[in-house]
Amino acid sequence: MQAIYDKANELADLILNSEAYRNIRAAEKKVEGNAEVKKIVEEYNRVAGKIAQKERELKPIEPDEKHEMLRVREQMQSNLLLQELLKAQTEYAMMMNRINTILMSKLERKEG
Repeated sequence: MQAIYDKANELADLILNSEAYRNIRAAEKKVEGNAEVKKIVEEYNRVAGKIAQKERELKPIEPDEKHEMLRVREQMQSNLLLQELLKAQTEYAMMMNRINTILMSKLERKEG
């Protein structure tokens, strides 16, 4: 069993040293260090949370709330730091999905 844990730690170290991981952490730091961008993200989370709550309660979403969401999304999409973060998140997620696919593929082949 210890050999499995050792390999898991080795994989974690490889992930920590990967370009995808470094890129996502760098992009997150840039976003965290920028008050304007943090404000946009907080506003998005506030509006999205309000809309999600209404959806859970099966309440109607008002047109002004939809417009507010569109406005905040446009701000996010036009912000270069947030674009960089989204790109880094996508690359990291793709790497992690590929790792999972490899593991599952190997395990399924051995089971069958």
